Amino acid sequence: MEIENGRQYLLDGKTPVSVVKAINKAKTVYSIIMGQSIITVEKERLKNIETVKES
Repeated sequence: MEIENGRQYLLDGKTPVSVVKAINKAKTVYSIIMGQSIITVEKERLKNIETVKES
């Protein structure tokens, strides 16, 4: 799954977050906005909102 900057995803399948940008060239670590904070997470923790709704 390709992660797009500025798009919303679910963190750990439950918390909606917005992706700011990839932190590394391999695009495995991303900076995200969660509430009022910007944090760094691994790509595996981000799930597409549409994919989760279908499950």
